Amino acid sequence: MTRPLAAIVAATAVFGTSALGSALPVIAVTAIKSSVDERDFRAYTNAKAENFQNMLETQLTKINRFKIMERNRVDEVLSEQGLQEAFSTTGAVPNIEGVDYIVYGSITRMGTTERNVRTGGFASVKTMAEFGVDLKLVDAHTGEIRRAENVDLSLETGRGVRTGSFSSSNEDASPLSTLQRAVARRVAAVITESIFPVKVVAIENGEVYLNYGDAMFQQGDRLTVYREGRSFVDPDTGLSLGSARTELGTLTVTATTDRFSTATVSSGEEPEVGDLATITVGSDAGGDARQQEYLGRKI
Repeated sequence: MTRPLAAIVAATAVFGTSALGSALPVIAVTAIKSSVDERDFRAYTNAKAENFQNMLETQLTKINRFKIMERNRVDEVLSEQGLQEAFSTTGAVPNIEGVDYIVYGSITRMGTTERNVRTGGFASVKTMAEFGVDLKLVDAHTGEIRRAENVDLSLETGRGVRTGSFSSSNEDASPLSTLQRAVARRVAAVITESIFPVKVVAIENGEVYLNYGDAMFQQGDRLTVYREGRSFVDPDTGLSLGSARTELGTLTVTATTDRFSTATVSSGEEPEVGDLATITVGSDAGGDARQQEYLGRKI
C-alpha cells in the first residue's frame, strides 16, 4: 500500500499540529543516581549524573511529545516524601500531583579501557569509553512500570600507533560526555516509543516514512517493524494483556527531517501504513560504525 508524497507531508503536518494543540502528558525525571565510581577526575567530571539528567531532559523536550516538570518541583516532592535516596531501590512510587509519567534510573556502567597490540617494532593502542544506565518508566496514575531497560554504549575515543621512530595518535577531548549524549538520545527514544509508538505513516517508491524526526532517529539507526494483531483481555480481572504481534522485518533509517524520517527495508517484507516499529537491539548510535550499542532485555 502506498500514498502520494503530498499526503505524507499533509499527514505529518496534521500530526504535529494535533500533538501541539492537545494536552501533552507531563513527565518528571527524578534525580539520576550513580552506582559506579570513576577514579580519573576528568572522566568523573564529564560523567556526573546531573550532566546526564540534563541531557535526557533536553532530548525529551526536543522530541516534543511531553511537558517536562520543573526540576525543583520534582526534588521538592521527593524531599517531602523522604524518597530521595530510597526511590530507585525500594520500588516506591512518589505522589507527584499533575504528573503522568515518572522516569528514574541509575548510571551502572562508566569508564575507559585500552586494547594494546605489540609485535616486533610495531605497537598500537585503542581506547574505548563505556557508559550505561538502567531506567524505569512508571505510570504515575497506576504505579505500573511501563518500561524497564538497560542501555549500554561503547565508543572508540582514541587510538595511536608507533613503529620505529614514527608515532601518531588522536583522542576525543571529552569521550564520556559524547557517550552520555548518545545514551540520552537512545533513552529518550525508548521512553517515547513506550507511550507514543513509532508508526509507518506512508510508503513511497520503496521508502518507508516514520512519524518521528531527527530528535528521535539518526541515519543508520535500525528498527524492527511489526503488525498488531488481536488484543487479549484477562477474563478474571478485565486487564488488557496486550496483543499478538507479527514481526515483518527490519528497517534502516536513511534520512531525517525535523518532523519525520525515511527508512528502507533491510530484511523481511515491506510494511503497510499503520504498522509499528521499535528500536532494534544493536543499533549504532548516530550511524558511526565505531559505536556499538546494546539495548538489554526488559528487567
